[in-house]
Amino acid sequence: MSRQHKFFPGWLVVASGFVIMATCYTIFVNCMSLFQPLIVSDLGITLAQYNISNAISTVVSVIGSLVIGHVADKVSGRVLGSLTVIATSAVLAGMSFVGELWQVYVLFAVSGCFAVASTRLLISLVTANWFTAKRGLAISIALSGSGFGGAILSPIVSSLIVSVGWRSAFLVLAAICMVAALPITAYSFRTKPSEIDLKPLGENPGDSSVSTAGDKDEHTAPEVNVGWSRIKKSPAFWLLVVAFLFMGLVNGAILPNQVTNMTSVTVNGAKIVTGGHDPMWAGTVLSAYMATVVIAKISLGAIYDRFGLRFGNILGSVACIVACVALCFPTTDLGPIVAAVSFGIGTCMGTITPTIAASKQFGMADLGKVTGTITSLEMVGGAAPWAPSSRECCSMPRAPLRAPGLCAWRAPWSCSCSCWHPSPSPPSCVRAWRGSRRPSLFSV
Repeated sequence: MSRQHKFFPGWLVVASGFVIMATCYTIFVNCMSLFQPLIVSDLGITLAQYNISNAISTVVSVIGSLVIGHVADKVSGRVLGSLTVIATSAVLAGMSFVGELWQVYVLFAVSGCFAVASTRLLISLVTANWFTAKRGLAISIALSGSGFGGAILSPIVSSLIVSVGWRSAFLVLAAICMVAALPITAYSFRTKPSEIDLKPLGENPGDSSVSTAGDKDEHTAPEVNVGWSRIKKSPAFWLLVVAFLFMGLVNGAILPNQVTNMTSVTVNGAKIVTGGHDPMWAGTVLSAYMATVVIAKISLGAIYDRFGLRFGNILGSVACIVACVALCFPTTDLGPIVAAVSFGIGTCMGTITPTIAASKQFGMADLGKVTGTITSLEMVGGAAPWAPSSRECCSMPRAPLRAPGLCAWRAPWSCSCSCWHPSPSPPSCVRAWRGSRRPSLFSV
């Protein structure tokens, strides 16, 4: 007989995921750009050489998603979660001692597997195991930690770099990950509620903690859990994979180009006007996008719970289509604003939806393998738009655009360089970037 708890321990799993996203994930996604020019300068390397590490991290994260997805169903969540936190802290500590370029490459490869791939995927999988009712809401709350962490850690990291130097700042961040994320992860991040003789939230008859009024989807898991051996042969599954591949393509194409589309781009010293708006205005619009992402990331999970998978997917897809159409009118005031708000809603599907869609369509059996495959192909789609620019554009840091209370970022090719035309003066980009060291607040 399952024991009843007044407080459902699954919410501790959500809290653990939130903290991991706010520390381990955020540091590598939001804060690493703060260290870029300093590492390049101290090691005597070029920006292009440094940014190969980002490509390495991306490739490893694609492979890592597949690996983590396959082992998540077999290895304890507390073990994998703790290993993720420890590995992330070790990488941060190692970054403080790097002296050669190859060391940076090795550390970024490790971070791609653990800090990027393992965090998001593992958190969504473990959280899904604990919730049948309110699954979408729980996953979205756990993954929204990245936005909170970006808002809190970005100014802290900037201050640390100025006050104690970039090497010591890495050590402080390593300590923050260990102290903030490891204890709660080691204690509460169990793979399934059955480990402590509980059932997922919503599966206990008469569960008073769950209100089912108005919910569109049934709270119980599908009667038949299909299993990976059958799922991988299903056309429906691969159609879902293709859908998320395109979701990755949309994210990868729009995210780096939002501000450039509203303002202008310089190619080989020639300024090409795209939207023609003032950078301050563009920064304000991008700030509205960031705020929309934070709200939408939590709301989308609740929408899936209340109105069903079909309604949520249609809403997100329509939002992305509206954003793409609005981006075709960058010279107007309304176009960029509509694009920012619409894409802020649609882009959240990339993080929230894979686990929710897989569990609702195919059941909980082999959920890690199913979601891992979907996530890895989504990452491939997200990296594809960057492929033509990896030679030069990815070597350029993102120049800051200041907005009241927030800081937005231009696309990598908004410096005096281009994907197709090598920049004659990359050091000037570095000097311009150093004028401000605050990154974007939120990452999808």
